[in-house]
Amino acid sequence: MASIEDILRLHRLERVELEAWIEQRWIRPQARGAELVFDEVDEARVALIVELRSAFMVNDEALGVVLSLLDQLYAARRILKSVEDVLEALPEPVREEIRARLRPTD
Repeated sequence: MASIEDILRLHRLERVELEAWIEQRWIRPQARGAELVFDEVDEARVALIVELRSAFMVNDEALGVVLSLLDQLYAARRILKSVEDVLEALPEPVREEIRARLRPTD
């Protein structure tokens, strides 16, 4: 877990900037007493925001949309992984039937 000072130093951010991201709920650190702590997911999300803003010049208005879309994409990937796990547990003949039904019919 990283402290707010760790995140500020590591990503060369201003406190007001990071606090705005927290207020926008783009990052959701946990409160540990009076301190905020950032887990690995939070740290990765900070790095993503920094990269989107600097490398891709995404402004704050668009950033909320981009992050929302990425969250939806990650959620869909988790759901598909769950479906894949369930399918792998099925007997082979059932899996073959499902594969056959999913093949495009051009």
